[in-house]
Amino acid sequence: MDTSGKALSYYPGCSCSRNGIGRHYGFSSLAVLRALGITVSEIEDWNCCGSNLYRVVDEKGSYLLGARNLAKALEMNLPEILILCPACFLSMNRTLTEILANTKVRNEITKKYSILGSPASSRLRIRHVIDFLVNDIGEEAIKNRVKKRLEGLKIAAYYGCQITRPYSYFDDPEFPTSLEKIISWIGGQPVESPLKTKCCGGMLMLTNEEEVLTVIERIFDSYVRAGAECIVTACPLCHLNLEMARTRLSRRISVDKHLPIIYFTQLVGLSFGIGIDELGISKNIAEHLSEKMVLTATI
Repeated sequence: MDTSGKALSYYPGCSCSRNGIGRHYGFSSLAVLRALGITVSEIEDWNCCGSNLYRVVDEKGSYLLGARNLAKALEMNLPEILILCPACFLSMNRTLTEILANTKVRNEITKKYSILGSPASSRLRIRHVIDFLVNDIGEEAIKNRVKKRLEGLKIAAYYGCQITRPYSYFDDPEFPTSLEKIISWIGGQPVESPLKTKCCGGMLMLTNEEEVLTVIERIFDSYVRAGAECIVTACPLCHLNLEMARTRLSRRISVDKHLPIIYFTQLVGLSFGIGIDELGISKNIAEHLSEKMVLTATI
């Protein structure tokens, strides 16, 4: 697909912002998009997405927080909003869905953000970066940008529970394949697991660590048995939980405590020849991956 002249707004959210726990997800995603010739404009003065946790406490307040970001994207005349974090993606989609379908919510929101009551709001579209790379950029453009094919590397894609549920407009809600497509386009060997959309335990890691470790043990075990040499994620919280669990679980199951767990955009960036510092990948991880794969320049 020709994406020349494509303009999107970019919502980093709290986790993927410059100081967030998923900042390297943000850095690597922007680096990959630049390499593909895509420029995104960060939403000016963005705020929290409204958070699914906050929605339980104050539903109206949650919608208003999300709506402010939507309004700002419209004011920038960039109604197609690129989002990385699955939780933000879910929250912003929920807000937009309510604005379009729920008259009561729409009336409350448009009192504060009148632009969301205008015909322009029908152009708003929430896009996850996976969706954009697969369905707008596409196979040919990604393959053409690859400088170092990841031949020989068995890569497991872990989606987590929110990227395709409940808003599954770009992939199957239970068994998505978009990340596997990207992995194969950059030369890797996708490793399948029936648990790739299993919840990682989320925030329960803070209150019930042992229960979360039990859940993640099953996830790791399925990937280890499938021969995975690297796990890629697209969620800052999933990444954090898997990272914390890996060392703890390496003492009780056959998971390598050095098994690389990185954001999928970092792996794509490596295949594009982008430097590890720009991608936020440690030298140790880069060396570990290099031992597992054959890096060959594309013709």
